[in-house]
Amino acid sequence: MQVFTFFCVESDGSVPRFDVTPCQDDQAARRRAEALVGVHRGCDTVEVWRGATRLFEVTSHHVAAA
Repeated sequence: MQVFTFFCVESDGSVPRFDVTPCQDDQAARRRAEALVGVHRGCDTVEVWRGATRLFEVTSHHVAAA
C-alpha cells in the first residue's frame, strides 16, 4: 500500500483542500482522483502526488467525458 496526496485545484489555481489516502497502486489512485474531482464543487483538477513526485492529474472534463 502506498500513500498518495490528492490536491483539489480550483480554476484560479488555489488549492483549498487536499486528501491523503493509501491506495494499492497508481490505478487505484486514479480512481480516487476521479471520485474526488466529481465530489468537490469548484474543483476543476485533482493533482496526484506520491511523496515529492507529481504523478498525474485528473480534470473534471476528463471525468465528464468518460
